Amino acid sequence: MLYEYKTIVSLQNIDMIMETLSMYGFYNLYYDQPFDAIQYANGYDYQKRLNENVELKIVLEDAEDKTIEATRQHLADILNIELTAIDGQWLKEDKGWQQPFPVIDLSNGWFIKPTIADEELDGKVILFEPPRAFGSGLHGTTQDCLRFILNENLHAKKVLDIGTGSGLLAIAAASVGAEQVVAIDIENVETEVLYNAALNDVKERISVIEGDPMSSTFMLHNTFDWVFVNIGGDEDKALAPFIDHHLLENGKLILSGMVEWNHEDTLAVYQDKGFSVESITKSDEWVTSLLIKKPSL
Repeated sequence: MLYEYKTIVSLQNIDMIMETLSMYGFYNLYYDQPFDAIQYANGYDYQKRLNENVELKIVLEDAEDKTIEATRQHLADILNIELTAIDGQWLKEDKGWQQPFPVIDLSNGWFIKPTIADEELDGKVILFEPPRAFGSGLHGTTQDCLRFILNENLHAKKVLDIGTGSGLLAIAAASVGAEQVVAIDIENVETEVLYNAALNDVKERISVIEGDPMSSTFMLHNTFDWVFVNIGGDEDKALAPFIDHHLLENGKLILSGMVEWNHEDTLAVYQDKGFSVESITKSDEWVTSLLIKKPSL
């Protein structure tokens, strides 16, 4: 069974404390980083609060009633604190380290279904393994992008997915007929994306590139019928020259990660390059737009 010990420690000393506990064989350690969310012109950021105390949690597997108090005393001795400063509780075995991902109904006949779900669904399904990268499908921007994509027929189209994360948008494009999808991310997500693609029988049509399209050293020679970007307002603006270069005339762009107080400025960057805004949708304060690249005159 799992048992969780808890104690309050200084955030400034947290790394040293966790390293010390690891030396004594306590490895399952975690805490919540305190931070303040900051709204700024192009979205959100956060600022860590460093001069605070945090609750450090120490989880033991295969714990037994007869060893609970002895381990509690051992922890107090290691940390040089009073025994009363350490609390604890039994955890359910099925708690796990993350909450289970739900089935997502996109309300257009499509569902996003994690592999652990056993629900029978009346509609089309994209399967996925709950990710370590961004792109679980839970965020409103991801769902809005998916609705745009899954309402299209991309038969024989070439697609570029920038900031692919777990690959949901890339897989959606292949699921509605795209013959070639190039998925780019600054992290090494190839194994994860291709695993999810294989779950949906579209692995052969998706390739993954690790790199930063905003870097002057990043090279990509292909051109595409569609481009997806779901990152953030600043990145959306910075990527405009790259996207304009790699999107074919009359090609379509799904642009997301914008917020309602900056999306007009972001879209104006693309309109100045000859893009027209065809559709806009919002989920809470988040904005997603479909644009078309007009032919040069």
